[in-house]
Amino acid sequence: RSSDLPEQQQLCDHITGAAAMLGLRATSHSKLIRVLGSLVPRQKHTLPDLPYDYGALHPHISAEIMQLHHSKHHAAYVNNLNVAEEKYAEALAKGDITSQVALQPALKFNGGGHVNHSIFWTNLSPNGGGEPDGEIGRA
Repeated sequence: RSSDLPEQQQLCDHITGAAAMLGLRATSHSKLIRVLGSLVPRQKHTLPDLPYDYGALHPHISAEIMQLHHSKHHAAYVNNLNVAEEKYAEALAKGDITSQVALQPALKFNGGGHVNHSIFWTNLSPNGGGEPDGEIGRA
């Protein structure tokens, strides 16, 4: 799109400037992006601790279900996201655009699963609940 050209040019100018500061000579912007992308250290994602014990939501959710959902199901999202990000970093360093595109669904799926579950755990509370009020409470 022509409306994106100024923004794209600005990004290219920033990349070229960053490369110059690092003593790199810009032969192509895609090479530069690969080099600069490989310089950024990435931390692995980790499974967050629950803010309560696995059994804290009993009798509504059993400790066994909580343990399985957290330590197996959510952990799978975290592990698979880390694997996908490692593969993506390798593809980026090699300039392998086909692999970068092929990895995007795994990044979205596992990244989304990890973020959604991290939020989900904070929405549950052993101190929450109570009786519904309003129209639902009167039903």
